[in-house]
Amino acid sequence: MKKFQVGILIILVAVVGFVVWYNLSNKTDVATTSQPLRIGLNPWIGNGLYYVAKEKGFFDAEKINVQLESFDDGAVGKQLLNTNKIDVLPLTPETAVVLADAGVKVKIVGMSDSSEGADGIIAAQNIKTIADLRGKKVAFEVGSPSHFFISYLLDKEGLSTNDLTVVNSTAPDAGAAFVAGQVDAAVTWQPWLSKSSERPGGHILVSSKVLPIFPDMLIFREEVVKNRPQDVRAMLRAMFATRDWILANQNEAVGIIAKSFKITNQEVTEQLPDFRWLSYEDNVKAFNYGQPRDLLQKAADLWLKLGLIKSNLNADDLVDGSLLKNLK
Repeated sequence: MKKFQVGILIILVAVVGFVVWYNLSNKTDVATTSQPLRIGLNPWIGNGLYYVAKEKGFFDAEKINVQLESFDDGAVGKQLLNTNKIDVLPLTPETAVVLADAGVKVKIVGMSDSSEGADGIIAAQNIKTIADLRGKKVAFEVGSPSHFFISYLLDKEGLSTNDLTVVNSTAPDAGAAFVAGQVDAAVTWQPWLSKSSERPGGHILVSSKVLPIFPDMLIFREEVVKNRPQDVRAMLRAMFATRDWILANQNEAVGIIAKSFKITNQEVTEQLPDFRWLSYEDNVKAFNYGQPRDLLQKAADLWLKLGLIKSNLNADDLVDGSLLKNLK
């Protein structure tokens, strides 16, 4: 009888052990909360999504410990990622290219938003075309998305930034300098595009509405993607859920974003039509069609041509869309 009872006990222990093992081995999407996931954010209105996610508990719902680290310019963001101070940087394609050229191992796993008129070049009355910028004093942040934007346009005209008098300024400072009459043109973002008319004759020369090359890509340190895929997937789910919530609760979301960036609700509302937060479906479609890869390669080729990077990069090495699969 005792042998029978012992046998039954052994079987029960084995069954319970198998169930525990099976559940643990199949819960690949459970976030690990022992380490914070540090997201680096510049003062771009699209990054308001992450502040909403934090305040409304979308990261908590995914059991992921997120820290939001703010900085003022792209150079600082790249340095933070390079020195392991942050884990992910939502920024434009050329940022990943510059980091990869510097030997930083990065992976693009998704895209958070797309500028569709929020970035552009504002110019004085006598500047009507990109070619008219030759010899003019133009403000933009060297090595930033603004630099890539104007370089891309100049290259199509057979010009480069060497044909300009460059004033190195962050996007907000560049916009302010233009309105104050200190430069002939500026590469900046909203609300400075709309403020260009505050200067007599000031106008928007071109914007990302006609040149949509400005999606913010989720630039992760490769080791985070490799060692913490559950956390990365949890962040993606939280990001997409937040995007859907914002669209359904715009007034409340605007208030949170305004508070986070220390601007008015009206300033946030005025900028919303000029960019788009990307959905899960947008991401799947973009990665299936190779859009992130194509944009990265375009940035890498142009940066190499202009001598801003030394490596002949293959964009395929920078993209990993696998974590988007079966995310929902």
